[in-house]
Amino acid sequence: MEIERELTFEDMSVHSPGAFSKGDAMRQLRTAPNAHSLRVALAELDQTSQSLTQMLNGAKEKALGNSDKDLERIKNNVKRMKFGTVELGTECAFLRSVLESAPMPSAQNPPRETAAFVNANAAIKVLKDSNDREAKTVELLTQEVGAVAEQFQKLHETLTRRIEHLEQMEEKCELAESGLSDADLDAANGAHTHPEDQNLSLEQARAHIEALDAETKAVRNALRTRTAEVTTMAESLNPAKQKLKTVEAELRLFTGADTLQQRELDASSEIAETSAVATEQRLMIQALIGCEIVECNGEKLAVAVTTKIPQTQMSALEPVDGTPASKAATLVGGAVPGTPCFERMHLVEIIFHPGSTAVKSVSLTPGDVPIDDVVASVVAAGACEKSLQSFLTEIKVRVAATSGRTEALTRTAAQTPMEWSAGASLVRVGLYSGTGGVAAMDVPLEWPMSNARVRVVGLAGLPPAVVAAAAPKVDPGGYTSIAAALRATQDALAGAGHVPTV
Repeated sequence: MEIERELTFEDMSVHSPGAFSKGDAMRQLRTAPNAHSLRVALAELDQTSQSLTQMLNGAKEKALGNSDKDLERIKNNVKRMKFGTVELGTECAFLRSVLESAPMPSAQNPPRETAAFVNANAAIKVLKDSNDREAKTVELLTQEVGAVAEQFQKLHETLTRRIEHLEQMEEKCELAESGLSDADLDAANGAHTHPEDQNLSLEQARAHIEALDAETKAVRNALRTRTAEVTTMAESLNPAKQKLKTVEAELRLFTGADTLQQRELDASSEIAETSAVATEQRLMIQALIGCEIVECNGEKLAVAVTTKIPQTQMSALEPVDGTPASKAATLVGGAVPGTPCFERMHLVEIIFHPGSTAVKSVSLTPGDVPIDDVVASVVAAGACEKSLQSFLTEIKVRVAATSGRTEALTRTAAQTPMEWSAGASLVRVGLYSGTGGVAAMDVPLEWPMSNARVRVVGLAGLPPAVVAAAAPKVDPGGYTSIAAALRATQDALAGAGHVPTV
């Protein structure tokens, strides 16, 4: 099946970050935050669960195919989906970041013009004034040249009419000269042309022709003079024409430069606005998911993951019975609380197989959190977008769980003999303060989060009959703390008739 077009966040989500950030709820929450605007923003933000489901369904429907082209498109779509992933558990962080964000420019807080912007506007104004002056000069010069051209046209028409008249007179003279041997025919022709000359004699006709010849010579001389004057006038107009062409070229140059500069200013403004929107959306998504992309290329993705470590649950910090910590907890009405909430940052480097979205290897810096099982799961999944989407979330959960697990195990180990490791789930706890047997417990790496429980998986250093009798009395579903599991094990041993050696 061919993918008809690439997926976009708006195709898959009904709750786009861009639409949400530009909506009325966000605008009201930024300008005048109150209880009503906060409730409206929360109501819109609650739609992210449905948006995420629709996004995954749409990606599943559109990301089918097994060709290299489809895999490349899927890879690009996964990159886009990483930026569009919204975590439901970070709604409070998002709202806090929105409330703490800088206010948008308004009438009370207008935007300020920089010195570079003021200088650029002043330079543009000077250039426009210069262009206006040049345009006025060109307009005046054009009017003057137009007036001279009009005079030249009129004079040219006049001379043309005179030349035509002289040509007609020359033709008449040639006819008259060729008809001297046949005066009567010439007179007849003249009579046909000019009825008033029908009664002229031959001598009178000759005299009239001579007069016309003299007039023709005079007209020719005047025509030569006028032609010389017109030629001189045309030559005198050549510098003005060249200047006019130069001014027109400069005008086109200035007009083009002004237009180009205006286009550059418009493009710079549009780029700045687009960059601001992209930065705002990127910061919003980073605040939502707690991840910042440090490096991204075809085969490597480096992400800075910020994890909010919650305070360790009180049930996991339950002290072991019979210890000074247990007595102190009885006096004060509870165990000492765990470390308050804080944040930790790790750098996750994901290496992909060439030309694919399948994960090849993952490294965590600092490497104080066991993630081998999580990495093995996503590597085994291959080019699976769903597992890749939840990978960073699982790492954040593992970081938070490891912090709480380490604190609880450290506190318990200070109360009773115990062998444990941050990277292994198997923990060995000494029974009866280390005086009688050892209990092997499975403490999951997700404990005390994700509803994980401590299970007793074995007993050592005790009679087999006692172990066999006590095993059915231990809850296979596990316990909330090591202290509770230890207490249940010792009670089961007591019920089986075991008497500890003091």
